[in-house]
Amino acid sequence: MERWRYNANRVSAGGSSWAGRVDPAKSRQNQITARQIKADLFDDNGELKLARRHRADHGIVALAVALSIFGVVIIYSIASGLYGGNTTVINREMLKRGIFLAIGVVLFIVASRIPLNWWKKAGPYIFLIALLICLALPILGAAHVPVARCALGACRWYKLGAVSFQPAEFLKLGTVLFMAGYLSTRLANGKLNDNLTLVEVLAVMLVSLLIIVGLQRDMGTGAAIVAIFLIELVMSGMSWRKLAIVLGVIVLLFIVMTLAAPHRMSRIFTFTKSGNADSDYHINQALIGLGSGGLTGRGLGQSVQAFGWLPEAVNDSIFAIVGETLGFVGTVGLIAMFAFLIMRMFSKTNYLNNMYLRLVVAGVVGWLASHVLANVMAMTHLIPLTGITLPLVSSGGTSAIFVMISLGVVFEISCYTAHRRIDIAEVNESQGGDNENPVRRRRQRWSHSTDRRRSRTTTSAG
Repeated sequence: MERWRYNANRVSAGGSSWAGRVDPAKSRQNQITARQIKADLFDDNGELKLARRHRADHGIVALAVALSIFGVVIIYSIASGLYGGNTTVINREMLKRGIFLAIGVVLFIVASRIPLNWWKKAGPYIFLIALLICLALPILGAAHVPVARCALGACRWYKLGAVSFQPAEFLKLGTVLFMAGYLSTRLANGKLNDNLTLVEVLAVMLVSLLIIVGLQRDMGTGAAIVAIFLIELVMSGMSWRKLAIVLGVIVLLFIVMTLAAPHRMSRIFTFTKSGNADSDYHINQALIGLGSGGLTGRGLGQSVQAFGWLPEAVNDSIFAIVGETLGFVGTVGLIAMFAFLIMRMFSKTNYLNNMYLRLVVAGVVGWLASHVLANVMAMTHLIPLTGITLPLVSSGGTSAIFVMISLGVVFEISCYTAHRRIDIAEVNESQGGDNENPVRRRRQRWSHSTDRRRSRTTTSAG
């Protein structure tokens, strides 16, 4: 079976062609123009022409299910301590967790069956709706509307009866889809590194952060959204100069928002060893839990910290509970499962010939990786406490649902990977890549110099 290999201005079948190295005997017969390449990728309506569908990567499903089961086991093992041995409450909370996971599984299946073109079209609308829902929450909280649930001055949840909904999780999914569609479109039009693109990216990011960090007072979610923005900008091939500007604006904004909020400054002081027993209580109890587990832990159901000592034991602090009950072995195993899932998903980007699909996968990777790193580093006192949970393991139902939806999208994308690695410059070139892309400029210079050397060799041989 012939294999098609992309080049700057042509595609060659079979042989040893790659990045300008073309078999002279086959080059004239197999060359086609970059316009034809683009025609192979898009139809007349601009819709994606995907590669032939093949078997999806079920390793993603296996790891997601394993992490979910792991979380249920840990939560159930400390339920007696959390709820004072009340069997009725324990059963109710575990049933609620099971229902959320079941909903997540159903939505995973639904998301994996939705055509990828639909996600690209719906991305801007999903992002806008999520942004408006997040904006309405602090307004409703200030008006003391019962549907808005506020705690410690932060309004982050909608409460409908016994069910709570955190719209920030919806916004993360919307950010992944919207930015992937926006950046891939700008790239296809050759405008990725235009100043207008930079201004629009900064405007969208600033509005998102002002709502999440400024109004909802949720720095952890703000950091996750920034991670999504940054990884998609880098993967799109945006110039390093403009990336530096984006990063500078992010750092400046976080400094201002930290200085403007006393509770964030308190966390910074706690992180730098404030010596105050009250402010240090949370992190001290987390470290006690991790340290008391030793190599193999106290055992499931033997947790001491869950009996009212460790705050947020099944949410932000569940990693410390894992360390206490399963020890160093358990924490390493949990981190390994997350690492395998994240690396398995990220590896798909090397085999996708479409930038939109690459950016969606990269955005989901940034989302999950930022959560795992922030939670583990906070519990081990490497960064200040952030309030970020562990995806699929912590008890948050909204988080589990939207993580499962995002994994369903990635699962569907894994059906369209190529049989070989595809360099990012090849994707840029085949989809109207930006001439200001530094990766592409280096590839073009190398390809042109190779062509000139080959031409001189052919002339001298003649």
